[in-house]
Amino acid sequence: MSDAAAAATPPAETPVISDLSRMGRVLFSPGAVFGELQHRPTIWGPWIIVSVISMIISWFQRPFQQRVGQIISERAGRPAPPDTMVRAIIGLVLTPVGVLVLVLISALILWALASAMGGDTSFKKMMSVVFFSFPPILIQQAITVAVLMNRGVASITGPADMFVSLGADLALPADAQVGYFTRFFLAGIGPLQIWALVIIAVGVMVMGKTSKASAWTAAIIHFLIILCVLSGLGAFGASMMAGPSR
Repeated sequence: MSDAAAAATPPAETPVISDLSRMGRVLFSPGAVFGELQHRPTIWGPWIIVSVISMIISWFQRPFQQRVGQIISERAGRPAPPDTMVRAIIGLVLTPVGVLVLVLISALILWALASAMGGDTSFKKMMSVVFFSFPPILIQQAITVAVLMNRGVASITGPADMFVSLGADLALPADAQVGYFTRFFLAGIGPLQIWALVIIAVGVMVMGKTSKASAWTAAIIHFLIILCVLSGLGAFGASMMAGPSR
């Protein structure tokens, strides 16, 4: 093989290792990462990486989740459900499924928005964009676990104590009376969430072949839709666990 032919041949990659490297680089060079993925978007490697990290984070959250379950059971006047290894394993096994469902829904919204704005893309490419926007969210979850472990299980007196925010809700006065939805919505507007938004905007521009304005418009609309849905689910769950919103 000639030197020219060798130079034209792309280096061999180990899929998961390459994707893990991209997961780190996308935080600071999203354009370069999505440029690499433009002609060969990857899904399964990122899914494995995000799922494994999510399972690790969930494992460390278990003692705090169990404490919340005990409190809810006590308030309802019924015995707390037994904590068994089978329940723990089922929870871990379901984590990758939950990640995949969330990505499928998110990518569908993003693909529809990018296509409506004249983009030339595919559902698989938008799935890849969504997967590679996860690092800032995983950092947020890791910070939550670190704060909870620093406080200790004894500090958990209710579901609200599981909530660690770095978002706009911190600007509210301490005595502000806001509903669960508003608090969750404001909490979702923080530096790490904005970081993920930037990654998605760059991904849509590169992978979706849209203009910068169209990419940002699609990314912002997608961000607001997902934030409203998650805030609504969070508010519903909080209401069920801790009584009606104020």
